[in-house]
Amino acid sequence: MKYLYKIALIALLAMVSATSYAQIQDPLSPGYDEYNPDSAESEDGYYDDELNPNKDKKEGPVYKPYVRIVLPFDSVTNLITYNGVVEQEESGSDSLYIRAKRWAEKNFNKGLKIESDKRNQKITYLATIPAYSYNNPYNRKLIGTFEFKFTVFIKEGRYKYQITNLVHESVKPASGKSTRNYFEYYYTTTTNVQVSDRILRYADKELNQMLTSFKKAMAEPILLDEDDW
Repeated sequence: MKYLYKIALIALLAMVSATSYAQIQDPLSPGYDEYNPDSAESEDGYYDDELNPNKDKKEGPVYKPYVRIVLPFDSVTNLITYNGVVEQEESGSDSLYIRAKRWAEKNFNKGLKIESDKRNQKITYLATIPAYSYNNPYNRKLIGTFEFKFTVFIKEGRYKYQITNLVHESVKPASGKSTRNYFEYYYTTTTNVQVSDRILRYADKELNQMLTSFKKAMAEPILLDEDDW
C-alpha cells in the first residue's frame, strides 16, 4: 500500500512540475520573456560586469543635438575666409599670373570686375557663381548666386589664394526684390538655423569644387618626353 502511495505521489509531483514548466515557456503567459535571461546579450544590455544595473542603458530614441557647419573664420577681420598657400617651385611668377587670369575669365561671370596689380603680382576678382541646392547628387535647383572677392597673390614658385566678402543673393521673385545676406549672418544667426546652415553647406561645396579647378589650372603642365608619345 505504501508502495502504491509513493508511486501516486511521484506521479502527482511530475504532473505539477510539467504544468509549471509549460506555463513558464508559454509565450502567451503574462510573465513570458522572449529573450533568454541567462544570455550574454541580455546581461550586457542591462547589467555591468559586476551584475549591477547598467546606468548607460537608455530606452526609446536618442536625439542628438544639431551640429552646425564649421567654416574657416578669420578672427582678425571677423569674416569667413578661405585661403591657402600652394608651393610650385617649377612655376615662374609671370606664368602663374597669366594662368590665374585665364582661369578667372573662363570660370567667373562675364561682367567680372578685375583689380590687377602686375607690379606686385596680385589680382583681385569681384566674382559671382551660381548658387544651387541639392536634393541628391544628380538633382540641383538654382537658389540665386554667391558673390565674393577672390584674390591671388603671386611670387616666384608659389601663390596664395583668398576668398572673402561672401554674399548670397536669392533668386528674384516675380514681384519684389531678391534678398542679400552676408555669410557671416547665416553663420551666427539664431533663427532659421538649419535653413541658413544648408545654404552655407551648399556654398562650401561649390567653393571647394571651384578651388580644386583653380589649383588644377595653376599647376605646371606635364611635359612628356619625346619617346613617351
